Amino acid sequence: MSETSYKKICKVTDLPNRRGKKFTIAEDTDIAVFRVAEKIYAVSNVCPHNQSNVMNEGYLDESLFIACPIHGWQFSLETGKVPPECKGLSATLETYEVKIENDEVWVEVKEKKKKWWF
Repeated sequence: MSETSYKKICKVTDLPNRRGKKFTIAEDTDIAVFRVAEKIYAVSNVCPHNQSNVMNEGYLDESLFIACPIHGWQFSLETGKVPPECKGLSATLETYEVKIENDEVWVEVKEKKKKWWF
């Protein structure tokens, strides 16, 4: 089992309230980070519906669901799941753990599993 690592991405004050900001935390991992009051959320910036890197430009509603600006699919910032009323949709937006230390935002860097095809 690998040890969890984190990457410093910005200061809390660099994040606008209720708006997304895009960051790259690994060579091939873009995330969207949102500040809602004093809470910070980090999710994949790639919409699982159409594989576009646009979630940072999504629309955030009052119940903490972010909507893809292209097709409107919604995902919880807390769990990455679609709203309960969207029965039949199984897509999930990947979420990342966030730590705040000395007004700095640190985001979990997940180790990618390599797929070998023979």
